[in-house]
Amino acid sequence: MSKIFDLYTKDKDGNDISRTWYKSSNITYSECVDYDNKPKTLRVVFNNGTQYEYKNVQVNHFLLFRDAMSQGKALNEYIKGNGYEYDKLENADLATLDGELTFRMEEGIFVFYDGEKFIMKDNKDKVICEKEVKLTEKAFNTICSALEAVGKQLYTEGKNFIEDKDNDKELPFEENNEEAPF
Repeated sequence: MSKIFDLYTKDKDGNDISRTWYKSSNITYSECVDYDNKPKTLRVVFNNGTQYEYKNVQVNHFLLFRDAMSQGKALNEYIKGNGYEYDKLENADLATLDGELTFRMEEGIFVFYDGEKFIMKDNKDKVICEKEVKLTEKAFNTICSALEAVGKQLYTEGKNFIEDKDNDKELPFEENNEEAPF
């Protein structure tokens, strides 16, 4: 099989998405949105970045494509061969897809902060930590630095930090020239 990595996530509307990276002579990536009890939308990214979106794909045709030994042959037989309506989309950013694949395969951690909630997820999008909290940008960066210090590869996204009124203050062990307690 040419599947390298398979991941199930949810979109903003709660629909399941099957995301798959391939080692194939033609196809790099596919993404299938699984609408409950409805045909699927399949996006296929080719090795040159060209991408197409196929509409109203039957689940059995998608599974035959995704799990085939050759995605190119399966695309021709099960997707194109069944005449699914399609649109050509703007070229995909292959570097971003490759970077995400590497990150996910190396078990990185996603760290998000939206101004109200701090969330950490593993490389399969499973929530490790979720906390309603107000953070300064400095506190967020300190958390990220601590995770990196123990060898974690991070993808971070932070916004809407509270103002750091004590930004110029140093940590107590720095003020006293003491060693950190650990």
